[in-house]
Amino acid sequence: MQEFIKKIGVGKERWKDLSYEEAYNAQKEILNGDTTDIQTGAFWGIMRVKYASIEELEGFIDATKETVNHIEAQEFQPVDLAVGYDGKNRSIHILPSAIFIASGAGAKIVGHGNENVPSKYGVTYYDILRHMGCGVLSDKDDILKTLELSGFAFYHQKFMSTKLASLLPKRREFGLRTYLNTIEKILNPFKTTKVLIGMTHSKFLDKYIQIASHSGFKNIFVVKGLEGGIEPFPDRETKVITNKIFSISIIPKDMESINISETLSPEENAKLCSDILNNEDIPLKKWAVITAGLIIYSYGIGENITEAIKKAEESLETGAALESFEIYRSLSSKG
Repeated sequence: MQEFIKKIGVGKERWKDLSYEEAYNAQKEILNGDTTDIQTGAFWGIMRVKYASIEELEGFIDATKETVNHIEAQEFQPVDLAVGYDGKNRSIHILPSAIFIASGAGAKIVGHGNENVPSKYGVTYYDILRHMGCGVLSDKDDILKTLELSGFAFYHQKFMSTKLASLLPKRREFGLRTYLNTIEKILNPFKTTKVLIGMTHSKFLDKYIQIASHSGFKNIFVVKGLEGGIEPFPDRETKVITNKIFSISIIPKDMESINISETLSPEENAKLCSDILNNEDIPLKKWAVITAGLIIYSYGIGENITEAIKKAEESLETGAALESFEIYRSLSSKG
């Protein structure tokens, strides 16, 4: 590890990017526990200041992928929700309801994550799902069954990659974002071809598209949504960029009164999402429907985003969304 630190840690005027092979080997040493805490912290800190190159990120991804216990979900070709593992701390979670509105419309959706992840240490959407009565499954066959029957599956990082999860105490001690925040959400543990990526900074758009492609995704949607998530802004235009020749604009209507920055406890947020799935007439339901429409469209249902949103509305009105959630809650709570 010392040779890698020397190459990148000699100051802005002299540092050099690691080659793919060097980045791969550095990440492998960290994952295998072959580095000291000082070396690991130094490497993460320098990378944070320098910014990892595409080649470095690809090396980090491939070394980490070797530790992943993949779930073979190719027959379903789900859309992977690549959202930050560090959650939110400034806004409401609408995603738990949107997921099941989308799955009720026929979309297959997968997610993965961990909790208490720096730098936000925020509340995650699966924290909200737990408060809605859902559990976390460890067996790959059980996880795949929830995808088949409910349209959604979640894979906790501690089961997905024990070596990556084992770094979390050190990451918490380090306290800041590292390149792990970027790569862990696009490891593609379900081996699918579709991904919806939440992004915080527009300047990293091209990097996300390139490394997502490297990770095996063919249909890539990148959205600079609320708090770096995939939820479109309910009060202004949201741009969704793809790796195809087109992009999408989502322009909300009649939602100016929605307060997305309201602070709710996890219990209150869970009740909100449950109320939406029960199709209660509350303003935030429109936001959940738009978010679900984006998921539906990125999965491949609908000729355009407007048609996908209509599918989301139908999912709520017919009770298909609630049924999908109830199936997931029943199956996942057995974990």
